[in-house]
Amino acid sequence: MSWPLLLMIQMGIGALIGGMTNELAIRMLFRPYKAIYIGKWRVPFTPGLIPKRHDDLAQQMGKLVENFLITPEGVRSMLRKGQFDAEIQRWLLEKVGVCARSEETLQDLMTKWGMPLTEELGEKIKGQLVVHLSQRITQTSYLTLDELLSDELKDSLEERIADAAPFLLEKISRFLGSQEGEAMIRQMLSQLVGGLGMFGGFASMLLSDEKVISKVSASLEAALRNEELQAKLGFILQQEFKALYKKQVGEVITWMGHDKVEKALRFLVDRVIHVERIGGLKLCVLLQPVLPYIEEAVPSIVNTALSWVETHLEEGLKKINLTQIAAAQVEAFPVNKLEEMIVSITGKELRMITILGAVLGGLIGAVQAGLVYLLR
Repeated sequence: MSWPLLLMIQMGIGALIGGMTNELAIRMLFRPYKAIYIGKWRVPFTPGLIPKRHDDLAQQMGKLVENFLITPEGVRSMLRKGQFDAEIQRWLLEKVGVCARSEETLQDLMTKWGMPLTEELGEKIKGQLVVHLSQRITQTSYLTLDELLSDELKDSLEERIADAAPFLLEKISRFLGSQEGEAMIRQMLSQLVGGLGMFGGFASMLLSDEKVISKVSASLEAALRNEELQAKLGFILQQEFKALYKKQVGEVITWMGHDKVEKALRFLVDRVIHVERIGGLKLCVLLQPVLPYIEEAVPSIVNTALSWVETHLEEGLKKINLTQIAAAQVEAFPVNKLEEMIVSITGKELRMITILGAVLGGLIGAVQAGLVYLLR
């Protein structure tokens, strides 16, 4: 056999073996997908390497994600980037703007979120609100009313207290002019003359006369309408009210009774909060009046939220357990799809490995041909 023909045959055989060997090795990474048995004997190298170590691969991928890809330091670095908070602010403002222009009702929005405003939910909200208000009042029990109330509110209350004096006197005057009032005056006059002895009967006859009763009643009514008396009563009420400023909130609550305070709060909440009416309000009606305040508060809200996330990031990632989540996803991913994905990404490199095997096989064949030629 001539030297050129021997060289070509040896190089061709070497290239064929090298290329096929590398191609087979690549395919054996994924195939066969399941073990092949002849009787009870399992054919060696079945299943392929990746199907055989699928569970281990899933665990290692999970650890890779948690330890190197999604780490607290990496997430913090992303949060600290200047554009991240700005993007969140823009997104949030956009969503708020959409809601502020929406004709949907609050009930529609809550239903979309899976929390429709039912009567049962309304009662729970009211109950929690009463509890919250009671706790807030209890927390301020050490404060005096003087410390708790603003100067404007105190001035307004004192003015209203002074205005109550004419109202109270008018009510008393009307009562004295009624049949019940006249009966009370007659009873008081009878008690007055009861201790006068022999003159008591005579005085009782005189004072029990209807004309006398009417005159006494008219005199008392006129006295009650006296402006000076009204001013004095208003001043006294103001002074007594100011004395309450020295009382602590806890003392006032104890004086009123805790049960009565809680009932009063419940009564107030029931009168103010109506679930049906609130649920029927349109989002545009609810948000338009406060939209400027929301827009102004969005940057602060976002910064506070990001700071909270950054503070609790490590604890949160541990609770999420990224390793387990990523491992479960990889385990659920079919091996044939995994093969398609890897081949589609690294197709050129895998072909180069096959070609490299063929080249190396050809070179080895050329060396063998040279040795055969020299040794014959």
